[in-house]
Amino acid sequence: MVEAARAEGYGMAMTLLVFKINQLGDNLVYLPVMQAITRLQQRMRVVLFTSKTAARLHEACCPGIEVRSFETPQFNSSWRSPVRLARLVAAVRREKPEMCLLGDDQGSVAHVLARFSGARKTAGPLTEQVKLNRLLQNRVPALNQEAPALHNWRIARALLPALPLEMPAPDLSAFGREDSNAIVIHAGASREYQRWPVERFAELAGRMCAKHAVRWIEQPMLGNVTLDPRIERVQTKNLDHLVRVIAGARFFIGNNSGPMHIASAIGVPGLILTGPSAAEWSPVWHPERLHLQREPLLPCQPCDSAAKPVNRCLNASEPFACLRRWSVAEVHRRVCELIDG
Repeated sequence: MVEAARAEGYGMAMTLLVFKINQLGDNLVYLPVMQAITRLQQRMRVVLFTSKTAARLHEACCPGIEVRSFETPQFNSSWRSPVRLARLVAAVRREKPEMCLLGDDQGSVAHVLARFSGARKTAGPLTEQVKLNRLLQNRVPALNQEAPALHNWRIARALLPALPLEMPAPDLSAFGREDSNAIVIHAGASREYQRWPVERFAELAGRMCAKHAVRWIEQPMLGNVTLDPRIERVQTKNLDHLVRVIAGARFFIGNNSGPMHIASAIGVPGLILTGPSAAEWSPVWHPERLHLQREPLLPCQPCDSAAKPVNRCLNASEPFACLRRWSVAEVHRRVCELIDG
């Protein structure tokens, strides 16, 4: 591989700059790309621009890469501020990248930075969502109903053909595990319209704790939730702790969220309330272990496309119907079936 790099004219000091600035779940889906790139580091320096939310994920799981973290809203809105955008362009050029790689969901600012980075090669998705997409030299279209993780893998291989043909699952073993043999419940999600009502999660937890150990992951976004005193409340201190708690679970219950992707990557069995997700969506890793509880008969579905969330419920006549139609009794019955099975 070193010889190949020299043949390209890069030598041992080649720098690859990767853009993946968004939610934790999106970065978990992208982790196989970063971990595979890490294994090529004997021939390159790797710099990752990512969100503050996801920085720790890459620092722990991709040793040797250089992480630059940003607040996602401020980064993506930098085009509105010429001064802020100019500072970002200067920061990118200081890295002196020979190549730039964009994830499948990066916005206009990442495209501009890649274009003016000085890199000789740039690669990313072929998309109509970003008007400046033509600034990239190599654009890889998504295949029909292709999972974002697989699309990202093909984009990376278009720039770095030395990557394996098949995409591996992400490796989260660097975080360790906190074995509890409990049912772990995570009732949050970054967007409100992706959450099953928290009071229903609390009632479900109360039913489950009659026969099983139950751990409830606390989250400020959910407020002060009243729970059965038999339920163990867990205040996860950081991402490391969150991964350890989920990894040691007997069963995971939650929404389509970053913690769901953690459970999927590790292979923890569970039940996921998918809400507005597209009908063809399913977890990329160990899909046979995660049961998707979704309402398939609503005319408004899917409000989210495979490429872009809408960030709000579009059903004016029955808001949040895709989640609220699931009663606690029905979800409890299904969880018991899956655990007993």
